[in-house]
Amino acid sequence: MQKYRTILADPPWKQTLISGGEYKIRPNINKRVLPYQTMSLSDICALSVEQYADIGCHLWLWTTNEFLRAGFEVMEAWGFKYLAPIHWIKPQGTGNYFIHRTQTLLFGYRKKCYFNLERYLPNIIEANAGKHSQKPQESYDYIEKISDPDRLELFARPISPMFQKRNGWHVWGNEIESDVEIPLRGLTPRAADLGGGRENFCKLHNTNYVLVGYCPICHPNR
Repeated sequence: MQKYRTILADPPWKQTLISGGEYKIRPNINKRVLPYQTMSLSDICALSVEQYADIGCHLWLWTTNEFLRAGFEVMEAWGFKYLAPIHWIKPQGTGNYFIHRTQTLLFGYRKKCYFNLERYLPNIIEANAGKHSQKPQESYDYIEKISDPDRLELFARPISPMFQKRNGWHVWGNEIESDVEIPLRGLTPRAADLGGGRENFCKLHNTNYVLVGYCPICHPNR
């Protein structure tokens, strides 16, 4: 199994609306609908990410202000130690009690902390916001300055600067052709295929499935 020196993750948090209630997942996207399926915190924590992490692997974990505490839980569950926050500063923002112009990228490492490339960079990334959940090109440039290849992005989406595929990166996600399989901890992909995984529900296709990480109708060739 390939081990990676860098892992970037942008988990599909179950976000809530500013006005209260939960986002709904539907094919036709509007301002009250998330354009992707979400996962519970427990399922995100249960992903067996550590099996792909080399000793000294860097983890870059995107959170939202609502899920900042959850980000630390995920980092610990995946076997990484938190080191520092990186703040994406946007020229505009949205919010209720506060106008949020920042998003946090948590940095951690697995067992040993190595900085073989650049260090002492400011812990801010100034960049414009794009589509919902889309991260800026500048964040990938920042990570590549600091963290060694080989690199893996989790929950990758085709709208990200990752595509067309960036040199030195592999990807995993339910909207793209993945380079690796990441089942829930303790389950092999084949065990999940046979019903060993927990049951999920794809709202796009109104169907239950036991595969971890993707819907068989969304991805019939899996």
